[in-house]
Amino acid sequence: MSDEVKIEDVPPTDSESNVMDDSSVTMMDVLKQQEKLEEESAAVLGGSDEKSCTYERGYIKRQALYSCLTCCPEACNDPSKRAGVCLACSYQCHENHELVELYTKRNFRCDCPTSRIPGQKCTFAETSSPNEPKHEPNKDNSYNQNFFGLYCTCKRPYPDPEDSIPDEMIQCVLCEDWYHTRHLNAPIPAADSYSEMICDVCMEKHSFLKDYSGLAVNKVEPTNESANVSVLNCTTDEEKLRADLDKSIADIMPNISSSDDTMEDSATISGTHDEGVGEPATKKPKLDEDAGKCRRPPASLGYKGGAVFWPDNWRSSLCSCQTCSQIYESQKVSFLLDPEDTVQFYEENGLKKVVETDYERGIRAFSTMGRTQQIDALTEYNRMKEKLQEFLRTFAVNKKVVTEEDINTFFQGMKNEKNANVGQPYFCR
Repeated sequence: MSDEVKIEDVPPTDSESNVMDDSSVTMMDVLKQQEKLEEESAAVLGGSDEKSCTYERGYIKRQALYSCLTCCPEACNDPSKRAGVCLACSYQCHENHELVELYTKRNFRCDCPTSRIPGQKCTFAETSSPNEPKHEPNKDNSYNQNFFGLYCTCKRPYPDPEDSIPDEMIQCVLCEDWYHTRHLNAPIPAADSYSEMICDVCMEKHSFLKDYSGLAVNKVEPTNESANVSVLNCTTDEEKLRADLDKSIADIMPNISSSDDTMEDSATISGTHDEGVGEPATKKPKLDEDAGKCRRPPASLGYKGGAVFWPDNWRSSLCSCQTCSQIYESQKVSFLLDPEDTVQFYEENGLKKVVETDYERGIRAFSTMGRTQQIDALTEYNRMKEKLQEFLRTFAVNKKVVTEEDINTFFQGMKNEKNANVGQPYFCR
């Protein structure tokens, strides 16, 4: 959440109405925004362990990670100095440090107990001596520029204080870097029409993906040679994706099964069969001609560059034959065949672990109060609301922005006022 928030929940006077109409926020708006932020936090953090370091669990399929610039100040110029820590270590071992939130990364092992972070003791490590040598670096971890707080092809921080152009960032599912939409070299489809994005750099690096560009949400025009190949646009229907792939394969492969049927039918009519003359000819069961065959589309779908946006379940249409599987393995992208690799799966799993939000806990606690306590709570709330209205009215009249410091000052004043009214206890005799 931003440090500066324009909040005026004050009933305006006639002279103030024009000032406040465009920026007023109701209490319900605040609660809804808070609930949305809690859901986003739960989606990212809910699937990670906040109570213990994940180092002992090895390379985690996907987890929330942080980079500590306090412990790794040389990470910008030297990639070998970059390191990532798990959620629990960010809370316990690197509290009050300068952390870069990395969202989630795949197949990563926490670096906190290793020599990648030499100056900080991992509080979760089995050894307690500060002089105890740390573990060797995790050789299979991957580190990109995000570990020093830089993103996109422009290699800028986010948010960027020098960038005045409003823009969102989208993560590439392969390199896991984040890109400004204006730097993706492709039209950006509606957010609800695609599930994953692969940047143009990764598309060039893993060229076999160009053959599947017919599945993309951002439409790819076919070349003359592939005029008969269907190209999908803004669809998430898995059956249609598979049907179009099958049609592409059928267009370039001979109809073997039809020839086999003709030969077998001829043998039946002539009465000849391995089982003997005069016995009724029995048709042998056909083998599955498609078993083990490559389902990769022909390499002529006309990919012309730029990032590609993919619909839900597009990965299920990737061919998993032996040849293609070797390609994935050699290029270290076998995770594309794992349905549990996606960020969507991780976030849904995290949301399942969330029992209730802060708002829901507050409502539940209020409902358990006695009648007298509920009245006292509502009375205090109304008093706080009136005080807050008076406090915010001055900002509305003067057209000033309410900062986080202003809000903290207000509530500190309310706390001091409450303590001053407590006084000495009175005992009845």
